Amino acid sequence: MADYITIQGDTWDQIALKVYGGDVATRDIMAENGTRDPELLTVWRFAYGAQLAVPERTPDTSTVAQLPPWRRPDA
Repeated sequence: MADYITIQGDTWDQIALKVYGGDVATRDIMAENGTRDPELLTVWRFAYGAQLAVPERTPDTSTVAQLPPWRRPDA
């Protein structure tokens, strides 16, 4: 589990894009932080300095083979 410190104006999907390279994991980040502090789920845009937990993700190997070579994670 890693921490992410927000910058002014960050949104949940922007954080997922920065951390994971796509917004698919937005729900994962929201779920992790919502269990720790449900009030965080009411935030649309973060102020500077909010500390969020970012769960580690492993690529889904069933879909990795379908990705073009430049999108596959390094082996």
